[in-house]
Amino acid sequence: MAATDPGGGGIHAPAPDRLAFASLAIRQPEGGYRFSIDSVLLADFASAYCAPEVLDLGTGCGVVLMLLARKCPGLLRGVGIEIQQSLWECAHANFAGNGFSGRLTAVHGDLRERHPDMPDGEFGLVVANPPFRRAGEGRQNPDESRAIARHELTVTLPDLFASAGRALAPKGHFVLVALASRAAELFASAAASGIVPAVLRFVHPYAEQPAGRLLFIGRKGGRARDVTVLPPLVEYASKGVYHPAIERVFEGLVRK
Repeated sequence: MAATDPGGGGIHAPAPDRLAFASLAIRQPEGGYRFSIDSVLLADFASAYCAPEVLDLGTGCGVVLMLLARKCPGLLRGVGIEIQQSLWECAHANFAGNGFSGRLTAVHGDLRERHPDMPDGEFGLVVANPPFRRAGEGRQNPDESRAIARHELTVTLPDLFASAGRALAPKGHFVLVALASRAAELFASAAASGIVPAVLRFVHPYAEQPAGRLLFIGRKGGRARDVTVLPPLVEYASKGVYHPAIERVFEGLVRK
């Protein structure tokens, strides 16, 4: 599979609002935020920690939950909360249109606030692909939807961990993707929310380049132990061509 966005590592729809991926018809806003390969890597990484109850903090168009529902037969109830109305509408339509009604639910709301569909201590798995950059850091996209998705305008990393810490069941797992450069802040946020770091995997754009992103797994409660650092994941073999390891990720998610 050739990459469609070598510079940003993203997967983009050939039509304005729909994308065929893993036999899913995925609706996305015209001109607004569109999911990237980070969502695919997150779903693949989190699938090893499937649970009957799964929460997606900032679900966007709902792609991570849909991929997890395909990958995890034991996922009985998935809840995705999204603050942006246009993205929430897409998630709601995607869940219904792909046959996940009754199994996956899209909630329009602020993940920092409590919600009846997000009871404390309920979820064995919480996932998140949050805004990567702090507010005021770097160039902010003029499109509001993209700006909210990429910069911490409505939620910060500590907010995210606090919400995950409330929602997780004892010994449940929190899985997210973040900038590798924010690893120290990520660990501090985990400690403040009662989440113990367990597994890390660094994602490199090319084998010879430093890691750009970090996949993180933390466990709710328990004693701190040594963190398992998995072999690095390389995204591109050459310009525009995914590394074989990424091809295997796609193949694993496409198969039912």
